[in-house]
Amino acid sequence: MTNSPKKIFSFSNALTPVVQSLPLLVCLIILEETGKLSSFNFTIIYAIALITLFIINRSFAETLALQDRKSALYKHDNKDIKATQSLLSNIIDNLADPFLLLDSKQKILMANGSAKKIYGRDILKNNIDLYIRNQDVLKAITHTFETGKSDTIEFKSGIGPVVNHLMRLHIINAPAIKENASERRYLLLSIYDITEIKQAEKMRVSFVANASHELKTPLASILGFIETLQGPAKSDSKAQGRFLKIMHDEAKRMSRLIHDLLSLSRIERDEHIPPENKLDLTILINSVIETLEMLLAEKNMTIVTNLSEDFKKHKGDILGDYDQLIQVFQNLIENAIKYGSKDSEIQIDYALQKSPAPYKASNVTISITNEGPGIAAKHLPHLMERFYRVDTARSRALGGTGLGLAIVKHIIHRHKGQIFFESEVNKYTRVTIHLPLQYTVIKA
Repeated sequence: MTNSPKKIFSFSNALTPVVQSLPLLVCLIILEETGKLSSFNFTIIYAIALITLFIINRSFAETLALQDRKSALYKHDNKDIKATQSLLSNIIDNLADPFLLLDSKQKILMANGSAKKIYGRDILKNNIDLYIRNQDVLKAITHTFETGKSDTIEFKSGIGPVVNHLMRLHIINAPAIKENASERRYLLLSIYDITEIKQAEKMRVSFVANASHELKTPLASILGFIETLQGPAKSDSKAQGRFLKIMHDEAKRMSRLIHDLLSLSRIERDEHIPPENKLDLTILINSVIETLEMLLAEKNMTIVTNLSEDFKKHKGDILGDYDQLIQVFQNLIENAIKYGSKDSEIQIDYALQKSPAPYKASNVTISITNEGPGIAAKHLPHLMERFYRVDTARSRALGGTGLGLAIVKHIIHRHKGQIFFESEVNKYTRVTIHLPLQYTVIKA
């Protein structure tokens, strides 16, 4: 702890000038005793000497105290600087994205943990071109060093699954170490994985193109028939009736498409919000079956439901959004009817999947199986993509928009569930849904 100005002059400090003046005092006493110095002059000389020493000692003490305070502040500031540097170093080292610092010779001076995981632990002091072989990137690094202007570049890596990267090149100019020398230049490379962003952009472009195409086709058809009705078929009542029916069907198709687009948008918006309402799946699915009885009757099809013993014993309801799950099973059961064979049977199986102790049942499984032409294996991974159709003409003829299964997928994701398709051509198609139940820990 440093002394304050009031504490600088302690009793011991006050005696210091007296002690320092003792040799002078002895000389003055000798001069006075020999008669060479009067008592008055003795007093004046000694007083002046004592005051001078006192002033000198005070100034020295103040200077020393000031230096002590500066030293203490420097130690404190230096400690804070080291703590801040350590904090920044830890932050950079633990960032998820790779960071590299290069000198003017393009040697790697610093690499954080993420960079070392990707390029290796022995990356330091080696040239960057040993680890990044993309020529466009290496040219950008050289150009940035030469111009002194920061830059950004995108590049790809990987032989199997291609990874898209965004690299930001930040120039750092440091003061020269020696006089008349040029300033030192460093380059900080920050590398970001933008694969998901690129995929999202590609999906967005594809979605807009597909949506535009789906709307353009019926719209072009309607405009064509309007022109026909205004011209050649102006007085043909039979043609007018036939064309108006087609126009009505095409308008309904556009209406269904717009409804599904809006529905999909709402579901995606709320996908991160977990549902909180309790509901009974058997009651929900039975209500869906009732609404589809006319469609079943048209194809002389029947629905058989099977409940496993575990499912029958389960009394807890799942947490779900009633309207959205109605939409899911309406779509799946209606598809099973539309794409199933006439005079066939649709089977709906309910089962319970148990988790290991100490947890109770955690999943309810619902399988919907129909008999029919089935789906080729190559189509199964793409069924829930937007606007994907196995048989485009048949799907449109049956009133499909190509968005139904995409909507189903997002609703199931919101419910933290899973959905799977399996099929055998000319035999059957089965869709299986897993939905989580509330579980509780069994107390010992």
